[in-house]
Amino acid sequence: MSDKQDKKAEAPAPAAASSEKTDQAKGGGLMSKTPVLLGGVMIIEAVVLFAGIKFIGGGSHPVQGAELTTTEGGEGAHGEGGEGEGHGAVDKRKTVEINVIDFKTPNRQTGRLFLYDVSIFVVTKGEFADKLKEMIKDREALIKDRIRTIIAVSDPEKLGGGSEPGLETLRRQVKYQLDEIIGEGMIDEVLIPRCTPFRVDF
Repeated sequence: MSDKQDKKAEAPAPAAASSEKTDQAKGGGLMSKTPVLLGGVMIIEAVVLFAGIKFIGGGSHPVQGAELTTTEGGEGAHGEGGEGEGHGAVDKRKTVEINVIDFKTPNRQTGRLFLYDVSIFVVTKGEFADKLKEMIKDREALIKDRIRTIIAVSDPEKLGGGSEPGLETLRRQVKYQLDEIIGEGMIDEVLIPRCTPFRVDF
């Protein structure tokens, strides 16, 4: 009887061992397949990302404005032959200062006569320099007349006096008149390096 019980006790043991082996095999199989699945997903993502960039980007495009300087005549920055001489070419992006007038004009707004020694320049782009010089020369009398009138009727406080040492009002009025005479868009800024009053009547 005891032999039968021992055989019965031994019989369930192999069944339990075999179920443990199948559980380990299943678990080990899942763990061994996970890195493969993750690797596959990453490869698919990389392909989709690459295709999306190619589709949206459309490849490389040439950069606009790669040439840093332009000169008249279509030559490079060094002119013909690649030498350092510009051969008279004007850099279109460079700004140029052009003298408009140097003259003396009266102002009697305070009741006393002052003579203002005035020098006015304009700043323009290199591409407009020659045309602007020619227009200033052609309309010299009209320009002097308009600027003389501006100074004659201006408050001396706004001609370098206490309230406007930077001559902001005079600059603005001169630029407006020059834009009317020459045309808008050619003059970037008005410079007044000299506006000195001299009292004439004592």
